[in-house]
Amino acid sequence: MKVLACQNYSVYRKNIYFKSKDNSTAANPGGGAKNDRAVKAYIWGAAALTALGSGVYVWKHKSIPKNTGKSGINNIIETPLPDEPLANSLPEVLRKKLSVNHNFDKFKSLISSPDRKLEIGSGANSRVYDIPFLPEYVLKILNPDKNVEPNRIPLGIFPEDVNLGQPVWIHPDNYKIILLKKVTGSPNSVKDWSDVIYDKITKIPRSVTTEQAQEYYRNFMRIAAMPQSSFYNLARQIHVLDTTPKFPGETVNVGFKTDCINPNNLLVDFKNNRLNIIDYFGKDKPDHKNSYMDMVAVISDFTLMPEFYDLMKPQQQKKFLKALKTLDEKCFEGAKKADLTTDKSVFSGFINETNKFFPIQSVKKPDGSGEYVRQYDKTAQKLLDLLASLN
Repeated sequence: MKVLACQNYSVYRKNIYFKSKDNSTAANPGGGAKNDRAVKAYIWGAAALTALGSGVYVWKHKSIPKNTGKSGINNIIETPLPDEPLANSLPEVLRKKLSVNHNFDKFKSLISSPDRKLEIGSGANSRVYDIPFLPEYVLKILNPDKNVEPNRIPLGIFPEDVNLGQPVWIHPDNYKIILLKKVTGSPNSVKDWSDVIYDKITKIPRSVTTEQAQEYYRNFMRIAAMPQSSFYNLARQIHVLDTTPKFPGETVNVGFKTDCINPNNLLVDFKNNRLNIIDYFGKDKPDHKNSYMDMVAVISDFTLMPEFYDLMKPQQQKKFLKALKTLDEKCFEGAKKADLTTDKSVFSGFINETNKFFPIQSVKKPDGSGEYVRQYDKTAQKLLDLLASLN
């Protein structure tokens, strides 16, 4: 499946400190040290977006004859970086990779005029591009026409063995040009999920198709069959987000909240049995908490799950419910091992709060017998009720 860019969380939640140009400029309600801390937490905790990748990439520079400037083994040509602000702003690991085969020139060309053929995803606020000469990174360019905050997540705050698609470099003269680590996998749910929820062209939601339901069923069954270690690894990612301070000394609303609403904020790597979170935002409210239900919710695509289920064949529905029970159990056990809360009310509180600000339209049922209510609080409660009935 072709990769999609994860959607910025601003699609779902009310931004109390920054608003787009369509509304107003930066706003800071109230004053004092408490509000200053909240603003600081928000800025440092802007949602980190990333896209599909190829995992860990290791490049060892071979020693080469000084008189030739190239390696006969790998045909690598040394092209030293110039002494200029852009090159000097790059971390050493990137400088090494860009100092061969004219990669720095290619890099400058890409960030100044991105090749649409390299685009691997787009969202409301950004586009993401593959980088053939830097296969372990992706380029994200924020929409120049929108007042979008960059990914101001300090480098090195997450453990080395946890790849959350964190930024590794921001253009010194243009904060909307960012390099991110890649993560592996394909989007978890249907293509253009946000357009299914609300088509920006037609101004109405799209109906789920039988083909989409079958694809959803196949992928869900494969995920539910993954080993327990896959779910522990996912739970650990979320726990790291939950407990990592956004800045030194943070004591209020510590850490980040994963976006469990858009299922394509989870990349699924079937080859390596990996489930990877790629979208999260800085906590700035008490209800911004993570739990094991974030895992179940994002994997199951809880908003569209009832529609997928109705389009499955009867035998598939039976197998799906059995797999959903298994998935719930694996997520629960993974969360306990990772010390992530298993309190379902944490999930309910977050969804109910979110739904107040971002109500979404219903869609008619294919048989004309009624409509599917897609309100986040309603579909979340359906998921919780269904899980309770399976125990």
